[in-house]
Amino acid sequence: MSLKRKHNGSVTAIAQPIKRSKVLQQEEDDQAISDDGMDTVNIARGNFDESATSEDSEDDGSNVEDSDEEETDGEAEEDENVRGHGGRTNSSPAKPTAFRAPTMQEIRMIKEAADLFRSNSFKLQLDALLPTVTPKQSHLPPLEKCLFELHSILTNLASIPATLPLAAAAPLKTHGVSVPWPAPAPTAEAKFKVGFERPADIKVTGSWANKLSVMAKDGEGFNVDLTLTMPPGLFNEKDYLNARFFHKRAYYLAAVAAGIKQSKTLSLGLSYDCPQGDLRRSYLIIDLTSTPSLDPTAGSATDFTKSKASIRIHLALDPSTSPISLSRLSPSHSNLRVTSSETNQPTPTYNNALLQAYTPSAHLLSIHSFKTQIDAFPQALSLLRVWANQRGYSASGKRVVHGFEFVGGEWWGFLLGYLVFGDNGKNRGNRKPLGRGLSSYQLFRGALDFLAHHDFESQPVYMKATAELQFPSAEFPSHHAATFIDPTTTYNFLSGVPLGSLKMLQRDAKITMDALNQDEGAFDSTFMKDLRDLPSRFDTVLRVNIERAKPRSESPWDVLEHGSRTNALLYSLSSTIARALGTRATHCVILHAASPSCSLDHPSPAPPTSIDIGLILNPSEASRLVDHGPPASDEEACAEFRAFWGPKAELRRFKDGAIQESVVWEVKSQDEKMNIPLSVVQYVLEYHFGISKTDVRAFQPAFDSLLVPPTALSDAFPAVGVKGGTRAALAAFDELVKAIKDIDENDVPLSLSHVAPVSDILRNTAIFAPIPHAPNLPSCATYLPGIDVILQYEQSPRWPEDLAAIQKLKLAFLETIARRLKAKRAATHVAIALDEDASVIEDNCSLELVTPSGFAVRARIYCEVEETLLKRLVAPKGKNWTIPQEYAVSKDEAKKALALHQRKFVHGPQHHNAIAATQHRTPSYGVTTRLAKRWLAAHLLLPYVPEETVELLCAYVYLCPGAFGVPATGQTGFARVVRLLKEWDYRELPLHVPLYTAAGAEPGKAVAFPQDKREKVDRLFKEKLGEAGWVIATEKDPAGIAFGPVLGPKASIPARIRQVAAATWQYLCSGMDDGNLAVKDLFIHPLDDYDFVIHLKPSTHSRYYQNVQFDPDAWSKAEDGDVSMSRVGELTAPKVGFDPAGMLFDDLKLTHSTNTKRIYADTALFFFDPFGGTIIAGMWNPHVKEERTFRALAGYSSTPIKKVDPKKPLVTLNERAVLAEIERLGTGMIKKIVLSK
Repeated sequence: MSLKRKHNGSVTAIAQPIKRSKVLQQEEDDQAISDDGMDTVNIARGNFDESATSEDSEDDGSNVEDSDEEETDGEAEEDENVRGHGGRTNSSPAKPTAFRAPTMQEIRMIKEAADLFRSNSFKLQLDALLPTVTPKQSHLPPLEKCLFELHSILTNLASIPATLPLAAAAPLKTHGVSVPWPAPAPTAEAKFKVGFERPADIKVTGSWANKLSVMAKDGEGFNVDLTLTMPPGLFNEKDYLNARFFHKRAYYLAAVAAGIKQSKTLSLGLSYDCPQGDLRRSYLIIDLTSTPSLDPTAGSATDFTKSKASIRIHLALDPSTSPISLSRLSPSHSNLRVTSSETNQPTPTYNNALLQAYTPSAHLLSIHSFKTQIDAFPQALSLLRVWANQRGYSASGKRVVHGFEFVGGEWWGFLLGYLVFGDNGKNRGNRKPLGRGLSSYQLFRGALDFLAHHDFESQPVYMKATAELQFPSAEFPSHHAATFIDPTTTYNFLSGVPLGSLKMLQRDAKITMDALNQDEGAFDSTFMKDLRDLPSRFDTVLRVNIERAKPRSESPWDVLEHGSRTNALLYSLSSTIARALGTRATHCVILHAASPSCSLDHPSPAPPTSIDIGLILNPSEASRLVDHGPPASDEEACAEFRAFWGPKAELRRFKDGAIQESVVWEVKSQDEKMNIPLSVVQYVLEYHFGISKTDVRAFQPAFDSLLVPPTALSDAFPAVGVKGGTRAALAAFDELVKAIKDIDENDVPLSLSHVAPVSDILRNTAIFAPIPHAPNLPSCATYLPGIDVILQYEQSPRWPEDLAAIQKLKLAFLETIARRLKAKRAATHVAIALDEDASVIEDNCSLELVTPSGFAVRARIYCEVEETLLKRLVAPKGKNWTIPQEYAVSKDEAKKALALHQRKFVHGPQHHNAIAATQHRTPSYGVTTRLAKRWLAAHLLLPYVPEETVELLCAYVYLCPGAFGVPATGQTGFARVVRLLKEWDYRELPLHVPLYTAAGAEPGKAVAFPQDKREKVDRLFKEKLGEAGWVIATEKDPAGIAFGPVLGPKASIPARIRQVAAATWQYLCSGMDDGNLAVKDLFIHPLDDYDFVIHLKPSTHSRYYQNVQFDPDAWSKAEDGDVSMSRVGELTAPKVGFDPAGMLFDDLKLTHSTNTKRIYADTALFFFDPFGGTIIAGMWNPHVKEERTFRALAGYSSTPIKKVDPKKPLVTLNERAVLAEIERLGTGMIKKIVLSK
């Protein structure tokens, strides 16, 4: 639909289409999008179709419409010259050739690409994005035809004489149209009349009229706003009172709907819609997708289905002819008369809703002015709206931020206009306007920078006025929570938007700016990713059922002021929760689905039954046990505090002598402290709104049960006087270090310089808190984890330069330490353990001991000379050099020994210290890592992923949060890890984890990976492209292999993890969206895809108590004649790390820590949950299942295949024989083996 400028300067819509030049028409065609919408895959990866982007830059500063004729003539002349002279021209002056010097415009573009966009592909990605979010011109003719037909219908509607409201509505009901009366609905006693006359004017307004439309989310396409100006004769000067204007407006809208419905020229689907259920803002929707009588395949001339557009019919009133005085609509005026006591109460939201009817034409002209004066305005607006839509700041979609249904899409254009043209002088600040010649990306960044730093609560915005001020500017901030006044100086765009929603907008803008400033690949997170998902966006999400809500202080005036009971409830609820949480949460946001459309015979939308409350927590304050109120001397403040907190408030005397009102939150364990914000919200919802705790559901606490042992085990420790937990383990470790350092130097010839912990238990990343040894426990709970430490003695030349001798000397050291500790009673149990598969040149011994408090420690000795000697063996010495025969190892084994030594004694301590620092800086990191390990283990994949690698993966989420902030809860961190695994293309990109750069970094801030080290990581990754699985690199491990690769046969393990992550993410999001998420189901693995499943007996599994689906009956029940469970703990001495089920699994599969092939490593791929899993799942190697000729020493059991030709006997894998061997190997532990059909 084209526009034509009238002689009086207004822009009208329904007119004859203007003639487009060929160049302009071609450019519009080039801006077309595909039927499938945004090409997210190709744009995100940087794959571009040249036909999808304009040849000219988006910011070339040219006015296409003004230069059409010149460009057309110039192009024709150039084409003719090229054809006739082989590329040379015979005209003067000569045309520029391909080798001419770049113009200033091109130089500026080159500089932008290098400096502004931070990467070569960013600008290309922007250019490729913009055409995919705008309408396709070839699909618009049917829409224009439909608009012309609709214009004809509207201009020929018959007038309806004015009569009383209820009497006027009755005839419309016979046509199936009900009037959407807003509250208070007119009664039979109403004294005013409603009627209908033909519209005074019909215009296409909004984004479509200015060719600025942007595709909405969730397949809702584009909106074409058609505005009808109601005749002023239908209104009088008193219609601003008690919604009389809105009643007349509602009747007029219903009459329009009835007229269109009765038309025989068009068959259209009509419905009502109103933002956030406010009937005062109702409009009509025409959408062919819901029209049963129109067959899109019939080729109708008015079938605009392919345009993906919906026509919205709005109503307006011309302020120049309106009988309602603007002075009556200021924010301080009261226009609702409910009771005599509320006569003078201001109605700013009500007045603003009425003023909206005056704005369509003025806003259309303002945006048109911005577009013509700002070169890159259309592209910048598209970028800004795409960014906002991806985060829920829109008027449509499955989940919108509360308040932004009122704001709609036009505010973003006025925001850009304000940043360029400034204000009317009422603002106070040093912000300078943006330049009109800036590129679209610069304008977009300028808008984000403003949103990231502007405080809407204390800094109202007044746009540069196009007319005289209508109201005193001080009235807006005194009656509205946030203020952004349009150029008419009357309408507040942010009326009804809670401050919590605007603060969330500010946070998202800050995060995006940080990402754009640091991350070269920020395009994807800025524009392409849908960031409305609940699991990864908020630290805590609460699903609240508001059907039975009964506010304590609700009044009829609140309902009328906000347009509906639901809007009044949500506005009050937002401010109440924010006040109750205080500094515990930095952001509190209400989210809900956009209001659904309503049929013409049922115009009142159903209120939402539930909402989501998203909280961003302050980690340092969230777990605070006491909320301090005013001192007892301030009686007025104390009375207000008690009124807000009710029976929870109490007067207390504190240690410093202060007597204050306070609220105390009681918890039973440390884990419950992070759930205090949930308790706060549940309490205020129940006390102030009558919403019971059963109607408030939080998903995060359900994850806690996955990280604690069963109740039967935790209850057993106090009974025997044993205390578990990380603190107790740290205390035991400190006591042991003191005891070792007290050993006489005469016993050990070297002084102990350092004891380095390298255990995930001591860095709070072990799935379960450490459990000490206790008597009388059943065998399913006898597992005793070892706390790994490294003893480092002073440097000395007395260490032998012989690897085998060093191992024997270590053994002697450990034996001496064991005897002395036993003599000092610093250990109740000591033993020297020898590694089973270690060679003579490897570290092969450790000291296992149990402290008096019951914790097990496994100590090894670090010798610096050892690494030097191993490097000598690995370093090339010439073609004829070989490793000394006394070592009896190959060069590959020497390399393996060096890598193992560095893993244990170099990378291990460094990793432990860095991870411990990360945990200290962000306490929720430990919970995230524990959940990630639990999830990988539950899905039988953790044996193939080193636990240190999992910790690095989780650290990446905290140090490089990207489009999200640093998570404050472990559950949110876990969700982001799952999302990362789902989206990470590990075959194309490594992960750069700035683990060591983060030392000393500010908590809660993203950390940049050093550029020089990043280049080295990328170079090493490209050299081995296609060979590695995951590459998670740090500054000290650029190759990402310090803890071993994550591969599996043919890199199948990373692919499997990605599949499981995608399924987990889908279930997590859908479960939270539906409100029926069962957290435990995320950690239950299906077994349908495996060829066979080995079931183990729980009663013989020493770690069964860690099973996700632990059966309490196994605590006291033996099966199949096993030894009595109640006596196993008494009959056996403590065995550090004794895990029969894990040992059986290691005997079957390829051990990743030593790369040692076990019995069936080439026959099948085995999967197992090391944390109490009772199944070992397996998949046959497809190569050994192939039919082949028989040969000896094939490496697996085979069976002949009956064939016709006896001369060529063939064999294949004997599956049942292999499983029988496995069952025999696990006699006493294996319950049964199930072979898949």
